[in-house]
Parts: sequence; C-alpha cells; structure tokens
Amino acid sequence: MIINFRDNYIPLLFVLACSVSFSVNAAQVSVLSLHECQAMTQAGVVSATAPVPCQRLKKVTFHYRDFAGKAHSNGQVVVMDAVAPYVGNIFDALFKQGFPIHKAVPIEVYGGDDTRSMTANNTSAFNYRPVAGTGSLSLHAYGAAIDLNPLQNPFVTFGSNGNAKFSPVQGVHYANRTQYRFGKPNSRGMAEAVIDTFARHGFQYWGGFWNSPIDYQHFQLTKDMALTMSKMTPAQATLFFQRYVAWYDSCSKMYPTAYKQYKFNDYTEYLKHQLSVKSLHLAYSANPQRVMDAIKLQPVRSAICVKR
Repeated sequence: MIINFRDNYIPLLFVLACSVSFSVNAAQVSVLSLHECQAMTQAGVVSATAPVPCQRLKKVTFHYRDFAGKAHSNGQVVVMDAVAPYVGNIFDALFKQGFPIHKAVPIEVYGGDDTRSMTANNTSAFNYRPVAGTGSLSLHAYGAAIDLNPLQNPFVTFGSNGNAKFSPVQGVHYANRTQYRFGKPNSRGMAEAVIDTFARHGFQYWGGFWNSPIDYQHFQLTKDMALTMSKMTPAQATLFFQRYVAWYDSCSKMYPTAYKQYKFNDYTEYLKHQLSVKSLHLAYSANPQRVMDAIKLQPVRSAICVKR
C-alpha cells in the first residue's frame, strides 16, 4: 500500500481496507484466542509485565516453500497488531519469489527458548525476552522483530581474541555470505536476498549491517519506534506505521541511489525533526496529541530522506 503525499488525507478506514492483499495465497491476520494467550503465558513467552500485552498481538498465518520446494500453508508468526498486515505482505512476497523457509511456528512451541528455536531453524517473531547476554529487552518483546532462517542466517559473536561463535553452531557453514561461488551449489534462504522486501514493508533495519554481534537472521524496527507504538492505541499505532511505510516508499523513489546503499532516514527521524525532539517515545509520553497531530499532517519529502 502506498500513500501519495500529494493527495489529501485519506480516511483511516479506507487506508486499512487498501492495505490488505486478497490473493488466493494471501497471509491471514487474526487475533489471538484466550487459549493461545494462556499457552504463551504458561510458556513464559508473554506476561503481565510485557510492554506489549497479548491483546495487542496478532497472529499472521502464511504460505511458504521449504528448501525442497514443497508449499506449506501453515507458517505462523506473532507480531504487534499495527505491523501484522505488512508482515503478511512480506511473507506473501517471499512465497511469490520462491524464497525458501525451513519452518515457522510460534516461539511457545520451544517454551520461549530462542536457542532451541534457532537450532530447529525456525523463523519466529514475538518473544518477551532480553537481548542475548544483556538485561535490555529485545525488539522481539514488542513484536517488532523477525528472525528468518536462523541456520542460513546465524547470530555471530566475537570473543576478545577475535574468534567467532555461531548460533546455531551449524550456521558456521554459512559464514561465507556469497550466494554464487565457484564449484559450490548456490546458497539459498539467506537474508541478503530479501533485505529490500522487509524494508519496503516496514522492517528497515537488518542485523547483518551490524559489526558485533552480527545477526544475519534479524529484521526489526527501531527501539524508539517500538516503544512509541507500544504506548499508542492500536488505531494510532496503525496510522503511524502506515505513514512510516509510505515515507520509505516515497523517499526511495525520490532518492533511489541513496536508498539502494541504505543511506536513509526513516519516518521517525522526520517526525523528530518536525517536533524538535530527540526521542519520539518520550515526546509521545509527554504530549500524545502533539505527536499525533504531526503524524496526521502530510509529510513533506526533502533531503531529510537521506542520511548524510
């Protein structure tokens, strides 16, 4: 879905209707049942202290092809409500591209254990947990991050001696990130092939861009954005995310070379510039109406689209 910034403001219900794909193999977005929320709570995947409660989560069920080319219709990830239709669009696009996914089941199948999920090469999203090795909450705890094919896209940390550690361990076989290699079969299921697909549907930040650790499987929003959306009402968060996706689409067309090189400022940077604030979630906490008024205004594209 693309919002043309030159047009007048489009009513929210119309935008919502236009954002959903209706093809035969289209992903389905559904609310979590009481039973599913209870199962997640029992598995430690969500709790009363989570920044995004179960009522703000949605289940996305989608079609995917495995590495043998077999089609499946039971892929599932759980994400924040506002991003769910766009996550559905991501997996619809991957299915059409023939991008292989090993499996995708909610993290409670593994008792919320990220290591077990990665070892099973499971694509997943929501999980109320800290960042590995820290006390800081992961973006997964907000339903604002997706891990894709962890075996083909391992999490890599580096010791003081420079030695690399791969999680899962078998991911070491994918240390070479070149898709086409002399005398080797083509590498498949690697995240590099779908960075643009994730970015165009809102997940504009990839862990493969990091220096240490390197998280090849990981796509996310920013922490500031996730915090802001978690404080908003569902309707407010939905409008915010629609603007966010449309901003990237519009700016990438205006500055195609810069965006191919990932030199972009996202919509939150534009809002912070307009509001003269350093933190969007703190600005929202202090004055929600001021932030929402800024979001309702038509964005003005300019050189702020590009990171200098």
